[in-house]
Amino acid sequence: MDAPTLSPTASGRWADARLTVVYDETCELCRRCRHWLSMQQTHVPIEFLAAGSPAARERYEDLDWYKVELMVVADDGRAWVGPAAFLMCMWATRRYRRLAHRFRSPALAPMVESFFHSVSSNRSLVSGMLSEHRCDGDNCAPVVS
Repeated sequence: MDAPTLSPTASGRWADARLTVVYDETCELCRRCRHWLSMQQTHVPIEFLAAGSPAARERYEDLDWYKVELMVVADDGRAWVGPAAFLMCMWATRRYRRLAHRFRSPALAPMVESFFHSVSSNRSLVSGMLSEHRCDGDNCAPVVS
């Protein structure tokens, strides 16, 4: 796995940066992860964009992975996919930034990549074990049919 560049933008400051997380809105696990990340304090603003939305198609149709893998895009155009995107999400948080740096190490990066691919390739199975929830603000509640 190529370690994501966890450094400032061309302007030299991440304070001006914004990240867009493109996620699979049809996946319960992905929706829960999106909600969890939206509740974290972050160093940079994060926009969430459903991969199946017209806005995602308009912005990222040239990036083949936007509908297949988790993708994070900085406002300067840099993009991270899969395990690197996972690390960028961690890096953006105040609580987990240090851990993201540790996970980039040669000793841990292969395990992080393997973990991400295992979860990602089984997300339908994991989602099937989760009851559907709707999340608003700080609350997630089961959907009652």
